Amino acid sequence: MGTLTAVLSLVLLPAAGSARQAPGEQFREAHVCARCHVVSVVEWGMSAHRKAGANCTACHGTSRGHVVDERNNIKPERIPHGEAIATLCAGCHASGCPKTNSKTSCETCHHVHALVDPRKPPATQDERLDELTEREERAARLKAQGELLLQQGNSLAAREAYRAALSLIPNDPAAKARLRLCERRLHPSLPGFEPVGGDLERDTGLPREVCVNGAGIVMVLVPGGEADIGSERLADARPVHTVRIEPFYLGKFEITQAEWVALMGDNPSAHQQSGRLPVELVSWEDAQAFLANLNERVPGGGFRLPTEAEWEFAARAGVPPSGAELARVAWFEAPDSDFAPKVAGSGQPNKLGLFDMQGNVWEWCSSLAAPYPYNAWDGRESLTAAGLRVLRGGGYADQADLLDPALRHGERPNRRLRWNGLRIARSAPAP
Repeated sequence: MGTLTAVLSLVLLPAAGSARQAPGEQFREAHVCARCHVVSVVEWGMSAHRKAGANCTACHGTSRGHVVDERNNIKPERIPHGEAIATLCAGCHASGCPKTNSKTSCETCHHVHALVDPRKPPATQDERLDELTEREERAARLKAQGELLLQQGNSLAAREAYRAALSLIPNDPAAKARLRLCERRLHPSLPGFEPVGGDLERDTGLPREVCVNGAGIVMVLVPGGEADIGSERLADARPVHTVRIEPFYLGKFEITQAEWVALMGDNPSAHQQSGRLPVELVSWEDAQAFLANLNERVPGGGFRLPTEAEWEFAARAGVPPSGAELARVAWFEAPDSDFAPKVAGSGQPNKLGLFDMQGNVWEWCSSLAAPYPYNAWDGRESLTAAGLRVLRGGGYADQADLLDPALRHGERPNRRLRWNGLRIARSAPAP
């Protein structure tokens, strides 16, 4: 039996000896847990556990960090496995299993949430269950057809296949993503961007590299996805947690002095030997002024600083941990005779094609310096909020340990230092 069928059977079929539950009642009782743990709530809702008052917190604890920011995958306080499940069951079932008297390995015969035998499909048939299962199978066939059409280069027909799949399963994230890909292939225009070369990223259909119209700033696509950020070794970077990053463009290089002068008219940098040097001696507020000028000049606007989660996601793309390998991609621990940044792009890029993500100059992010877990809206809706702003990446004057991609540094937004610069970002335009 497929996963969908098994789950839907728990939703649609009544528990033995009980009337059918009111739709959604168990979700209301599960409160915030029902937002993400749909299958678990359904399983629990169809069992005697619910009648006995054994809810999520009774078995898993209050899990306060998880409930506060559950999208970041902070684990519940208790996740029993194996014999620990039987120990937990013994709190209510002290005499053991009523059929076998066993007090161990409960999960071999009973699903830990629903008290059903996971090896046996439900015997009862339900027309609604059959219809939903058939709808899922039709949607799967349509998605497979769409994928084949995409491989054949027929984006128009593929788009219709994915639209049909979404009409059957409206919230299917995979079908939504592939539909966006079809739309981008059919309508490739990117306001304010000029594609560099013809290389398109497979899953988004976006150019891997673009140039900002009229500004000459080259940007690289960061495809996005889920990833862990943070570090248990660094006090300010705890806890390690999962974030989801939407596709966005990030400057291939740190903003150079020539690019700054072209928009701002002056050069604040302490080291002005070349226009290809990264601009420095700029505050977070100066960076906002630069972005405002850029957004006024370029169609579509939307240029901004990366959030710190976006920055770390991009910086972790194949960065060597330390030593000689790190020296190939980063300029740091500059000797007294050369106590200055290097020309942007002097080292080797990371796997995304981004230069100087470590070293050279620290890079301002949009985010407020706040304790983890990271807030996905921090830096997007809080540009006027008071507080320290995050810098990332380390600089030419720093030791290797300050170049750790997880290291966070907060600084006053109006402070200008000769090792602080910036790199710009822009969310991927919608198709």
